[in-house]
Amino acid sequence: MNNEKLTEFEQYFQIAESNRVNLFAVDKQSVPQSAAQLEADIPPLFKLANEVSELEQSSLRPLRNLGDIAQELAVFLQAQSRKIDLIMSHILASEQPEDNALYCDSYGGGGVKLTSSQVYSLGQAFRTKLFLQHEASAVYCYTEIVAIDKIDDEHYQYTLLFIAIRDSDQELVVRASLHAQTRQLKKRQQHQTEKSTGEHENKPEQSL
Repeated sequence: MNNEKLTEFEQYFQIAESNRVNLFAVDKQSVPQSAAQLEADIPPLFKLANEVSELEQSSLRPLRNLGDIAQELAVFLQAQSRKIDLIMSHILASEQPEDNALYCDSYGGGGVKLTSSQVYSLGQAFRTKLFLQHEASAVYCYTEIVAIDKIDDEHYQYTLLFIAIRDSDQELVVRASLHAQTRQLKKRQQHQTEKSTGEHENKPEQSL
């Protein structure tokens, strides 16, 4: 059964990027068994944050088709949007402080991987909050440990599969992972360009 769940996890792309993850261990009976139960369980703040994020994206999208005319307006609106995002992120992060706050090693549409010194068993379920800092959004869901890798004598890497998550939230995680991949590629290209420029500038001139 765990092999099937691990295969399900591996069907989705994973991006190596650190984001805060809050975990609260629960028994399997506490995991919502339907979309309606999950919807009722999600705190209003998490719903509000993601609705705001979706509204921002839909509002800015038409401006892209107006070219340079709307560029300054788009920049201004994005700045205002960012202020709201930062406030929402702070409020979300203060929700339910009894959760165990960690940072993931990677994430994707199938779930997250994280390293911890805490010892958990295969099949352990968690109420999970994934904070996507670059998207200024957070996902409230439930996960289950489907694989454990021992890193050293004190640390284990856990693979957590999404077992109860809204379709829209899963799409948000997938989109965030693709955005992160784009950021990493741009950063790598910029680094290579700077390195090439530096080597060219440091190259001694040939005497005539």
